[in-house]
Amino acid sequence: MNNKQLKSLNKILLSFSIAGLLSACNLASHPSNNSVSSSVNSSGSNATSQNMDEISFANSLQSPQRSATDKARDEGRKPQQVMQFFGIEKGMTVLEIVSTGGYYTEVLSHRVGTKGKVIAHNNKFILEVFDGRFSKEFEQRTADNRLANVEHYIKEFGQFDLNAQADVVTIVLNYHDLYSNIAKDKRMNLLSQIKRALKPGGIIGIIDMEANSGAHQSKLHRVYHQHVLDELIEAGFIFDAQADFLKNSDDDHSKVVFDPSIRGKTDRFVFRFRKPMV
Repeated sequence: MNNKQLKSLNKILLSFSIAGLLSACNLASHPSNNSVSSSVNSSGSNATSQNMDEISFANSLQSPQRSATDKARDEGRKPQQVMQFFGIEKGMTVLEIVSTGGYYTEVLSHRVGTKGKVIAHNNKFILEVFDGRFSKEFEQRTADNRLANVEHYIKEFGQFDLNAQADVVTIVLNYHDLYSNIAKDKRMNLLSQIKRALKPGGIIGIIDMEANSGAHQSKLHRVYHQHVLDELIEAGFIFDAQADFLKNSDDDHSKVVFDPSIRGKTDRFVFRFRKPMV
């Protein structure tokens, strides 16, 4: 091989070396290409799974096994948006404070699925008032193990014995009665027991009917949102978010909630609080 051929060969080898080096540098400067692709695929898969869960849940709300009465309530209560806002998902354990006849108990049962659990609380007063109406409704709703993931938790306020079992606690359209009928020290004790029932970082979701500021008017069956906000923060919960999908500006808060002109269409606040991690 003469000098001219040798120089030509060296140039070829050098070009291959440079190309290999640049390729290696390019890979080094973009180490996450594969991981990004994997992350995108994973996120897409998770999103698809969540969408499928939401579709399945929406279908469950239209199930022929749900009563026409419950379905009629859905328009004003927006249960799917409530579940989403409170972060309630399959496999969770939810403690429902004052379940009454179980409208939301059944909604929650469908939402958490067979691997989840609903601890549906009622007390003696709720089960006996109105000639046992709520007790009869709840028993009919859960008869023959129809909602197999529901436990009827019959306890008086202040006697809860749950410890870090719930992912989410809900108090829907009942805080106004607690505020009207239970002394503050007992309410704070109840909130303390609810806090203990939650897992660290767990959620407490509250929905109630808005009242005007000023003196509390218990006969209207409403509560001013700031009273609830102040008590939950005082009890050690962290305010997380609020939603306006149940707001109704046509409700001026002056009528009792059972007034035919406003019943089922009251202006409601929706709060989400979180238990601290430590």
